[in-house]
Amino acid sequence: MNASSKRKLEALKEDELRAILLHQWSLFSYVEEGKISESEWLSQVKEMKNRTEQVCDERLHPFQTEEGKTIERVHIVFSESAKGSLQIALKQRETKEEVLALSPMFSIGPIQHLDKEEGIKKRKDWLFAHLIMDDEEWIHMEEDLLRIMDELTSIPANVPLTIWVGTNAHEQTGLCFVMHLLKSKTNPIDLVQVTDALDFPLHTGELSPDRFVSLLPSRNPVSKESMEAYQEEWRTLSNENTNLRIFENGIHSTSEDHFDGILIQSLEKLQRESEDGDYIKAARLIGEVLGHSSQVVGDSFLEYRVRNLVLQGEFQMRGVPRGMRYYEVKGKTQSVV
Repeated sequence: MNASSKRKLEALKEDELRAILLHQWSLFSYVEEGKISESEWLSQVKEMKNRTEQVCDERLHPFQTEEGKTIERVHIVFSESAKGSLQIALKQRETKEEVLALSPMFSIGPIQHLDKEEGIKKRKDWLFAHLIMDDEEWIHMEEDLLRIMDELTSIPANVPLTIWVGTNAHEQTGLCFVMHLLKSKTNPIDLVQVTDALDFPLHTGELSPDRFVSLLPSRNPVSKESMEAYQEEWRTLSNENTNLRIFENGIHSTSEDHFDGILIQSLEKLQRESEDGDYIKAARLIGEVLGHSSQVVGDSFLEYRVRNLVLQGEFQMRGVPRGMRYYEVKGKTQSVV
């Protein structure tokens, strides 16, 4: 089965797949019983296949305009939380606007050839080898990203787009990726840099629906020159082929051990502040670093670096590292109680 057919089947619900199987089973029984001919059976199979493909295409390409259905604008965000808040905000307006969320953490993991199946597979393999992930999220990662790219590139040319980003490597890298995907599109594109507008949120996921409403008039048109600059930045970032990106007056590719020193210092601080200087929950250490960091890389990446510091002998560990809640760490210079 090719990838296109697989993506179409993924668009069907379980009860729909069961109904199709039952229908085909019944038809085959009719052939065996002589109630219909094989040619009639084949004709009905083809008819069902065409109807099913039409339903799947409508779900995979929800922005294809139909008579009587007009989409006034499509918003693009980079997290499910931002999508939810923006959808609530848009309900306050009497308009037909849709929201697309590209949720992969673009600040971590390989991004080379991310617009192709081989690039997505390479990223998926890296994440599986280094991060503790939910099985469902990992299993459907490839299909979900291909689907969202299909949706993005199927937006009709007359529909304007608004992209929402904060000042962090995740969303800024995602912005460059979206501009790369849209390189052949002629849609008018606006951009809302939420950190510039409000001075405080690093990530659009921090915005409440009311904040989104207040920022709706703040969108600025993206010029052809700016779009080309974003596309060039995507080429540079993807060709650098690193597994970590940070934002410091722009996006910078860096080595995976960038946060190791901060993790070591934070653990020493937490141990000094504790009553016995003993083991510290890994979740607490990661929360401490995230709470004082201006970078958006996600707790899963920092948890991977904690486990790596254990392997290097920098940290001692107690517990089973099946998740950050299940084990504790302490610095190698601390005595074990």
